[in-house]
Amino acid sequence: MDNRNDGLWQGGPWEQPSPAFPDPPAVRIPRAVSRRPVLRVRRRRRWPWFLGLVSLISVICLSVILMKYQLPRRFSGYFPPIGENYSPQDEEYDTSPPSIPRWETGTGVTVSLEPAPEDVLDYVQIYELVSPSTVSIESVTSKGYSAGTGVILTEDGYLITNAHVVAGAFRVRVLLHDNRALSASLVGFDAAEDLAVLKVDAQGLTPASFGDSNTLRIGEPVAALGDPLGYRATITNGIISALDREVEVDGIKMTLIQTSAAINFGNSGGPLLNQYGQVMGINTIKIVTDDGSAEGLGFAIPSRRVKYVADRLIAGEEVRAGVFGFMGYDRAAPEGGVQVTSVERNSDAWTKGLQAGDVIVAANGQPVTGMKDLVRLKLSLGAGDTVALTYLRDGERYTVDVELIEA
Repeated sequence: MDNRNDGLWQGGPWEQPSPAFPDPPAVRIPRAVSRRPVLRVRRRRRWPWFLGLVSLISVICLSVILMKYQLPRRFSGYFPPIGENYSPQDEEYDTSPPSIPRWETGTGVTVSLEPAPEDVLDYVQIYELVSPSTVSIESVTSKGYSAGTGVILTEDGYLITNAHVVAGAFRVRVLLHDNRALSASLVGFDAAEDLAVLKVDAQGLTPASFGDSNTLRIGEPVAALGDPLGYRATITNGIISALDREVEVDGIKMTLIQTSAAINFGNSGGPLLNQYGQVMGINTIKIVTDDGSAEGLGFAIPSRRVKYVADRLIAGEEVRAGVFGFMGYDRAAPEGGVQVTSVERNSDAWTKGLQAGDVIVAANGQPVTGMKDLVRLKLSLGAGDTVALTYLRDGERYTVDVELIEA
């Protein structure tokens, strides 16, 4: 994924009025206006010429003052105080890993997806439960400072955040719930997945509980927790607006959870929580428009994908996004299934004999009622992984092991 960190996000297609129609195409965000994360929305105003002149003089004076007092600190490793307003970067965002100390990989740490508890929590209880497991993250780059949020994975200091929160940084500091500030090391980083794993030297931390994003339902209440615009440990509420939403940025597609919970700059890398206080996703982007007509369009990386990527980063393995190698659509029949329309010749699905017209009815022994089942299954897989596909052809039932190819 080609990450950006400023500018405007533009909304996607209108919702289709009839479930009989195929799913709308992925939201395509033009390169010229896409940045990550969204920092501020600037509106154009027409100013009288004399006000423009006064503004120009003021900007020049302020620039001189800032150059005098800020530049020496910037290159000495200075960290601004927690809560200080950060200046957004207006240039193209760096997608390179941070140049901070490296932590060892292959330690055996993994993300566990736990079943939901029995007791539903209110938002007060969710906040009290999860706020000790949420951290503030500050990064220093050659262009300035950035801030985001992270989630504690283990009691000895493994953390998960967005890759764009720490991209290009030469120093990263983590502020814990008890106000301890610790330097972070890098375990793993993947800009395309927008996920990074950090490590701080600490013991006795409170890990967050991760749930299974495949259990989410549209309309279910959720909460986002993070540091929007530098306001630490802020909780906002909303619902699951949509699932399996494809968002495309500069040709890179991500399958995300859409939520109406308010997400702003600084929420990046923070948790999207279900009504049991479990982390169901990592907040990553928000769509806004110049005229403010888009509201409540936030997106999070599903916990299924977070587990797949984080586990491989911690193990020191390459993350390779995978695809099945065929196109299809939801079959209009009571039993459902996916009708294959075309198969890529360079895919293992082609090698194993899958053809246009075949109807996929199961994957790894689980029923397939539509494309959403294959999309959710793919969240936990990558290129090289194998799936047992069961399909119907001319009234006969066949099962083949198909290896995903690199996206």
